[in-house]
Amino acid sequence: MVRDGAWPEPRVVASGLGFPEGPVYLGNGVVACTEIRGQCVARVDGSDVKKFGPTGGGANGATLGADGEIWVANNGGLSLGWQGYWFSDPFVEGRIQRIDPDGTITDVSGELPGELPHRPNDLCFGPDGLLYFTDPRNWEEIGNLKMGRVWRMDPMSGAAEALAEVPNFCNGIAFGPDPSRLYVAQTMAMKIMEIEWSGGKLGAQREWAALPEGFPDGFCFSSEGDAYVCGATANVLQVFDSEGCVMYTINFPEHSDPTNCCIGDGTLYVTCSGTGELLAFDLELEPLPLFPFRN
Repeated sequence: MVRDGAWPEPRVVASGLGFPEGPVYLGNGVVACTEIRGQCVARVDGSDVKKFGPTGGGANGATLGADGEIWVANNGGLSLGWQGYWFSDPFVEGRIQRIDPDGTITDVSGELPGELPHRPNDLCFGPDGLLYFTDPRNWEEIGNLKMGRVWRMDPMSGAAEALAEVPNFCNGIAFGPDPSRLYVAQTMAMKIMEIEWSGGKLGAQREWAALPEGFPDGFCFSSEGDAYVCGATANVLQVFDSEGCVMYTINFPEHSDPTNCCIGDGTLYVTCSGTGELLAFDLELEPLPLFPFRN
């Protein structure tokens, strides 16, 4: 990876995407990403872009399942970038969806329990084989946010329960190198939170990293334990070491709005919602294996 010297220029892998988010590396240079405003998931293989959809609402975060299916956190139909708000028609309750390799889309979570609204944002599998997802609640009213929630869902039955409350717009989510630690972006506070995990229960929360600029959105970990954090609205991506200290700040052009990232075959892939692009940085990185693939 880049420890010294200049950060390489990115390659444009795909363009013309409708507010891309949730990149997922599928292997052999193939990347899938959600399109919130496109209400679909795009599979990008070189110059070939195949779209699975429509998902309805707004396909936001995504992660890969053990059988090659893609799991999607659908926020119900909204995005917020430098262009302002976008709302789907109809604007619906959020849900968790599964997209099979043949493109079949299934609403898995059904009606989530608890107080409305539900706005699933990002998701990941945990050490217990269940899905964990963030729900920042009513961010269609960004100045009057309700308390956010972290949920756990059985991918087979769709049964879900709220495990923890996280204020100030809980966003990106991932398990770190230590599987007893879950990390959650606290966007409006410009922080990444570390939450204790044990036996499917979430415990104490503490600040792990603070962004010097930008609002944390999606993020991913390398095998070395470094975190690559997209700082939406500030047009930056910041790299933190395993102790939560900033190592690099990578600047993007104005209105790029990097939203999320993933690592595959040495490459860091970044979705830029403002320009509608999927970018690739060739860094010789090794990803931290995701659940359910981590041994």
